[in-house]
Amino acid sequence: MDLNFSISPRILSHLGEDLIKNESIALFELIKNSYDACSKYCIVDFHFQNGKLIKLTIEDDGFGMSKEIIETAWLVIGTDNKHKKIERNECGRIPLGEKGIGRLSIHKLGNSIKLISKTAADKEIELSIDWNNLYTAKEINDFYINLIVNDNPTTFIKSTGTKIIIEDLRSHWDRRQLREVYRNITSLNSPFSDGNDSFHVLVESNTKVFEGLPNFEDIKNNALYFGSCKMRGGEIVEFKYEFKPWSNLDKVDSGRIIKLEDLRTEDKIIKKWNSEIRKFEDIDLNESKVGTIEFDIIIFDTDAQIFSYINTEKSALKTYLRENGGVRVYRDGVRVYNYGERDNDWLGIDLKRVHRVGGNVSNNIVIGSVKINRDSSSGLIEKTNREGFIENEHYFDFVEAINYALSLIVRERNIDKSLLTTLYKKHRSVEPVLSDLNEVMSLVENKVDNSEGVKDEILKYLYRVNDQYKEVKEVLIKSANAGLNLGIVIHELDKLIAELTGCIERNDKDKAIRISLSLEKIIRGYSAMLKKSDIQLQPLSEIISIALDNYEFRFLDHSVNIISNWKDSDLKAYLAKAESISVLTNLLDNAIFWLSYAKKSKRYISIYITNEIEGYNSIIVSDNGPGFSLPLDVAVEPFQTGKPHNIGSGLGLHVAKEMMVAMKGKLLLISDENEIDFPKPIKDNNVTKAIVALCFPKEKK
Repeated sequence: MDLNFSISPRILSHLGEDLIKNESIALFELIKNSYDACSKYCIVDFHFQNGKLIKLTIEDDGFGMSKEIIETAWLVIGTDNKHKKIERNECGRIPLGEKGIGRLSIHKLGNSIKLISKTAADKEIELSIDWNNLYTAKEINDFYINLIVNDNPTTFIKSTGTKIIIEDLRSHWDRRQLREVYRNITSLNSPFSDGNDSFHVLVESNTKVFEGLPNFEDIKNNALYFGSCKMRGGEIVEFKYEFKPWSNLDKVDSGRIIKLEDLRTEDKIIKKWNSEIRKFEDIDLNESKVGTIEFDIIIFDTDAQIFSYINTEKSALKTYLRENGGVRVYRDGVRVYNYGERDNDWLGIDLKRVHRVGGNVSNNIVIGSVKINRDSSSGLIEKTNREGFIENEHYFDFVEAINYALSLIVRERNIDKSLLTTLYKKHRSVEPVLSDLNEVMSLVENKVDNSEGVKDEILKYLYRVNDQYKEVKEVLIKSANAGLNLGIVIHELDKLIAELTGCIERNDKDKAIRISLSLEKIIRGYSAMLKKSDIQLQPLSEIISIALDNYEFRFLDHSVNIISNWKDSDLKAYLAKAESISVLTNLLDNAIFWLSYAKKSKRYISIYITNEIEGYNSIIVSDNGPGFSLPLDVAVEPFQTGKPHNIGSGLGLHVAKEMMVAMKGKLLLISDENEIDFPKPIKDNNVTKAIVALCFPKEKK
């Protein structure tokens, strides 16, 4: 039987070119059709002759198509027969195809097309299209396709399904392109499948063109950090992080596992960071029409000093990660293209790494999977060109939720990475530059002849470099601390100015005066942090007084109560006034953040002056928030943060520690509240979390 198209064949030919941008997406669309047909498998076969790809075959064991479906649906462009059936089909799947354009993928791939299909109730149907005949056709009616009924089935003798044979391919497929297509096809099945998926994509060939491509299971064994998270509604319902050190990392005693019960209560609530108001907002995946999210990720460590211990061919692993790294999305077990591709940083993973040095991961060291269900994710709508979801409010909540889970996993990974770095880095000195300089000085002393004063000349310059380095470092640390506080100051000034404007418009003179005084205090306090100051004997109460003035408005804004003995203390210590105010302000800002994060109804910060720590007079800051989320030794390292979404610079406590050392004092993080004899008001209100002691020397050093 012959049929002619109801639209121009030239239009149909170009539709396949325009809507389907590349071969990977074209094959992906055909595979999705197999999924919609309740197939258990889809086989994609690449057939070569004399080293050249000449034929593609896509075959499945689905329910097939009847002659009527082919005539009224498959051969008609843009039908909505799938769109009308959003409910689950007979095998419990919701169709992935929505636009009725997936069949155009065939025309992207080749000129000669044969389709063979059989249902359980109908005879086998064979359809043939040869686009080469298009160029000899003078009018529409001259272009025919062949549709025949096989009384005796030739392909599906005792089964149902659809087989598509594509020949006279439209483009030449080189080795690089073939391997790229193979990667994309095999990625349609999640690498984190639990074994219960009922649909699998298989790749076959009559050559060895795909031989030697890495197997995911082998690659996975070279990772160190593993995370999984399940989110439902507004909270995390399942969580697991695991550090699995290789056997040859013999300096590590054992691995580490963190489970849901190990997370703080506050961490289990899904959040997004609103940078405009500088607050976290809760996410409800049901309200966002996203449904349950299952997130799995493995993280590799390619830092040279750790990577050298790996048990596989290093260049092959790096190549695999470069080509396959990223986080992919799977809906009902089938991949949503093109999340996880090299040019699609949809989670902003690489962007965050550029904006914040240290503490973040990159796409080329992670392999991740996000699984969602189609029937509960109606808010996520696929684009017409099949390249991801429409970026609506539901999509942004979807992205934020995954980023939140990722930040918790990365936070734990950073703890173990810090351990490995400490154990295996070549220079254990806290000051690598000074350590290297000392080594050079030692070599000069022992190896260089001083007969012509050469040794002294070299050493003179090395000592000068040493002194200049210390000066530059001191300036940078002070500038870094000022920079950490500057964003907070600007934010507070913006709010106060807006409130002052409102008071003036309402003619509220008394409140306008109060706000003006607050503005003056903030500016004066910040100026005090920037002024150069020498180490002198200073009352600790004066440092606290200025810091409290700086944060008076913030305490009111965040409903924070202060408990302090500063008015009753006459203890003094040797310190630099500006630097000390800056460090204390930094600690107060951290405390306010965590109290807001924990959503405490009654919020307290304690600022306690004491001489309990031997050799020092100290200011101890604590609060009634959730406490430290990182081990204390890790928390003071640079670029380490326990804040969700990895916000902040991760420098606060590190800079504070360095500034205290520069003043001949020390910064202590105290885990046991019983180490300090806190006054009764502090104990009664449980203001004994996140204890940080600023220890200033009693005597001049």
